[in-house]
Amino acid sequence: MHAKISLAGDLGSGKSTVAKILVDQLGMEYYSTGTICRQVAARHHMTVVEMNQYMETHPELDHEIDDGLVALSEEDRPLLIDSRMAWHFVRGTFRVYLSTETAVSAARIFGAGRAEEHFATVEETEANIRTRRESEKKRYMELYGVNNKDLLNYDLVLDTTYASPTEIADCLRDAFAAWQKDHTMRACYLSPLRLYYPAEIEEGGRPDLLAERIEAGERPVVDVRFDGDRFCVASDPLVALGYSLSSLPFIPCRLLPGEPEGEYVRMSDTL
Repeated sequence: MHAKISLAGDLGSGKSTVAKILVDQLGMEYYSTGTICRQVAARHHMTVVEMNQYMETHPELDHEIDDGLVALSEEDRPLLIDSRMAWHFVRGTFRVYLSTETAVSAARIFGAGRAEEHFATVEETEANIRTRRESEKKRYMELYGVNNKDLLNYDLVLDTTYASPTEIADCLRDAFAAWQKDHTMRACYLSPLRLYYPAEIEEGGRPDLLAERIEAGERPVVDVRFDGDRFCVASDPLVALGYSLSSLPFIPCRLLPGEPEGEYVRMSDTL
């Protein structure tokens, strides 16, 4: 059976762009439920947000899309499936989630000027993203009893906020190759700019020296917890600070269960 990739992620996270790169590089076929959802919304003269809200009380539209996903489990074809729920419905996929800061997602969507997602300001776009995210989370929990925003559901969590599409595709492709050798592999790669730090960090240590070792090839793992918006450093913030002084687009992280506790600040406020 050919390996398959299920690709989920935040709105504006670059799923379509990255998928196109990977389809060409890996010789896979592309399947997108996002395109199908936009077509269904247009047929019903709705925006995507309006259709999501409508689907909260009309699950037949969800089931129509889901049945097509389930059937893909039996397809012996190399597929890249761009879908929020393929990780749940299609058996044996490499489950990937692309994560992006909401403000950056809003700027990307606003700049793209899609007819079905056009808003007057970036702020209005950001508010719409949050509304749509909560609508989808509520609907999927009610329909399937799963939280599609729980990042522990995925084999790979990849931050697309600051990296280029090529850097993202390269990282995803390498992780996919590792997963094909060991299906128990789990990975999380974040930009150091994405991290939040404890408001109080103990003095001592030399993050600059650690940064030199990182540049020389060391790759210590940073433990993080996610609260829906922020990736918060869960242990040894000096390691994360060392990464922040390096030139790497991604740092290896370990995603821990549970939400962060206490006060956290952005890296720019800490350095």
